[in-house]
Amino acid sequence: MGKEIADWIKQTRQLNRMTQTDLAKYLGISLGAVYKYESNKMVPGASIYQKLQQLENKTSKDSGPEEKEDTSMHEFAMQLAKEKIESQANKILALEKKLSNQPVHLTNGKIPSWSDIEFDVKTKQTYRAGRYDTFEKYEMNGYQDFYKKLGYSELEAEKYWKRQHEFMTLGVSSRGTNYNEIETMGFKMNPDKTDKSITDPKETQRHFEMAIKNNIINQLQVYNSCYVGKDGNEILAIISVLFDFITYQSKSKIKFINI
Repeated sequence: MGKEIADWIKQTRQLNRMTQTDLAKYLGISLGAVYKYESNKMVPGASIYQKLQQLENKTSKDSGPEEKEDTSMHEFAMQLAKEKIESQANKILALEKKLSNQPVHLTNGKIPSWSDIEFDVKTKQTYRAGRYDTFEKYEMNGYQDFYKKLGYSELEAEKYWKRQHEFMTLGVSSRGTNYNEIETMGFKMNPDKTDKSITDPKETQRHFEMAIKNNIINQLQVYNSCYVGKDGNEILAIISVLFDFITYQSKSKIKFINI
């Protein structure tokens, strides 16, 4: 059934003579997200779905009454999208329960609040105003545990953390695609299993710009990450980031997944 939503998004875009890039700019999201929507790899959230409906309504109005379609199909698609989002939320909760071996309770059917999210390591970031692809300050609470998880000794942790901290605050974001440079700090990430939105500084810049433009105060995002340990083993992690677009700050919780 998710295919109907994907086909509808693609058809709406084509009727408006828009490229995928045009649609990404209209929705204020990445080009990769548009591709995932149209290839049925991801279902749009409520705010994105509303913008798509507005675009479709504009198309129907411009085309004339004779070309309008029955809205029942789209109402069905919206309900399907809501069910898909709820299903994904339940999967995240189930994963957290599996990780912590503790019961995870739904609050009014929603994902737990920031204070309830499990973590192994916490970080805090302050972005440079106007240039949100770089950090002015970067802190990691428990960096010893972070490097220990990757297989490094305490002495190695001290050395690599110093390099990492300096790199994070020198005006060059460590979230770029130069993974070899990151590796010199004692860790590297597998780009094939890590969400690109946390490794692409331009994506972070766009994220802040769109949020500020739409008067969004804060936002919680959850990302998948894959670190490569000292011995070469892949170590999966979930990174939860709470953005504060008013003070240009964010804080993160990293939860390692042992499989």
